[in-house]
Parts: sequence; structure tokens; C-alpha cells
Amino acid sequence: MVKASGVLTALALAGTVQAQEITRFEARGTGFIEYQVPPAGDAPPVEYYISRTTAPAPLVLLIQGSGCTPGFSGLGTPRRSANIFGFLDTAWTGKYAVMTVNKPYSPATPQPDGTATACPEQFNQYFTLENWTRDLARAVQHARNLPWVAQGPLLVIGVSEGATAAAALAARDAAITNLAMVSGSGATQYYDFIVNAYRSGANDSEVKQKLDELDATRQRIFAAPDSATDFAWGHPYKRWSSFFRASNTTSLLKSRSKVYVVSGMQDSSTPILSAEAMAADLRAAGHDVTVRRLPDVGHTLQPAGASGDALWPEYQRILNWFQP
Repeated sequence: MVKASGVLTALALAGTVQAQEITRFEARGTGFIEYQVPPAGDAPPVEYYISRTTAPAPLVLLIQGSGCTPGFSGLGTPRRSANIFGFLDTAWTGKYAVMTVNKPYSPATPQPDGTATACPEQFNQYFTLENWTRDLARAVQHARNLPWVAQGPLLVIGVSEGATAAAALAARDAAITNLAMVSGSGATQYYDFIVNAYRSGANDSEVKQKLDELDATRQRIFAAPDSATDFAWGHPYKRWSSFFRASNTTSLLKSRSKVYVVSGMQDSSTPILSAEAMAADLRAAGHDVTVRRLPDVGHTLQPAGASGDALWPEYQRILNWFQP
């Protein structure tokens, strides 16, 4: 059960931003705190949740996938729930200060299927990889200075879209020592689409048609790259133009983080061949890369019909790999 209490106090920490404590709550005896980092320039407030450990512990950041579902729903009500898989389980080990960040302008309740079609207009107007990376960095900067967060190894786990955000964050924050990409894009998100076109076509003519259609969609997106009302594949052009300009390979080549990649070999959203291309380039540059390939499963890393609990062993493997 989760107990929540509403408070609003200012927390000032030396060498970092100020933040407001929004609420404290408990789940199975573990304490959690929600903070709000105030606006800065054109950056809006950023809310994040972090577990409270009894002794200084390494920081672990979980970055969710696409869409606008918040980290928690219904705090202070009987229908409260955590919406980021792995967050509570990782915190309950007692070994880590575990945090997750709400995307700015997310609604208060979960949204369906990871698309942005049901997200608020303000969310779609704001959300880009650049803005999201900046907001993640602001939250991490504050969390790293909390008294129960140990200085030293820092793990970021990015899931699906969150893997690209994790790579972009690692490029700008040298404190990130370990980065896990769970069902994430490989070289670039656009390259994911290219690989899927080659995998799904029955012959060269069909593959070429799919690639021509893909290129036509890309041209439409970049003809209106700031549009938050024109959609492709469930997300606004503004979101796609931002992510299509990004390269996970380029981001990680700027970082010295150790990288862990886990992908389903039948993933039709973020194909493993794209991740393999990224891993090969990183290894060629001398980076420490671990690749875990899961046969016969797709984007969820689970067999059809399996529960979310079946995914927890993959998170445990990541934590064992981290070994701070």
C-alpha cells in the first residue's frame, strides 16, 4: 500500500538548483518523495519521484517510453498506482536511490498505448528530445545532491523511446557511468524504420515501395518540423523531427558510459539489427558494450500473454551488470 501526504516545502542544496517537496509517500515500508524543480528560463517546472534509502546509495534513473503517462497516478487516493515498470521493484531492493521523471505537461492519469494522440495539446507543443533531455538533466542535477544519494556510479535505464533520451543525456552528463537500453532504438530512430522495411518486404519491389513511402513521410515531417497538430505513426511531426535528427551512436560516442543493450530478436518496433549496428560502431571505437539478445520475443521482451512480472528478471540482470 502507498501512503501519501501533501506538503510543499522548499529544499535548497549547495551547488545545485532549488526544488520543492510536493509529497511524501510509502510503499511496503520504503519512503518516496516527489520533488518539483522550478521553472528556469523557458524551461517549465519538472516533477520527479525518488526513493529514500537509509544509507547513501547509488542513483538509478528510469526513463519511460513514448507517450505522456505520468510516473504515478492517484497519490492520496485509494486508486493510486505506479506507472513506470521496475521503479518500485528496484527501489524495494533497498540498494539504490531510484528516480523517475514526469514529462512536463503530462496529464494526471495514464494514457493508452504509448502514442501521443490522446496527450494534451500543451504536451505535444512542448515535447522534443532536446527539451526532454534538458528536463531530465535538471532533475538529475538536483537528485545527485540529495543527502542519501551516494556520489559515484550512476545508472540510467531507458526503455524504448527512453533509450534515445538516455543516450542523449549521457552525451551531456559525464557523471553517467552506466547506461542500459531496453528495447531501444539503435543507430537512429529513422534507421529503425529502414530496417523494418527491409525485414517486412516479401521482395525487392515491396521493400522499395515501403522505403519510398517512408521517405515521403519523412519529407512531409521536415516540411513542417514544428507542427504539433500533424501526426505520423501516433506522434506529432515536431516530436519526429526532433528524434530523427538524433543519433544514439553519435551521442554514446561522446560518452564514456558502459552500455548494456537488451532487445527482443522479433521486435518490430525497434528492430535488433539497428541496435546491433550501433553496438558494432561503439565497439569499434573502444567502448564497453554488452548486448543481450532474447529469442522469440518482441518489444515487450516477453512471450505473448506474459505478465509484467516476467520482465523483472531482465531488470535484475541490468542491476547485476551495474555492480556499483
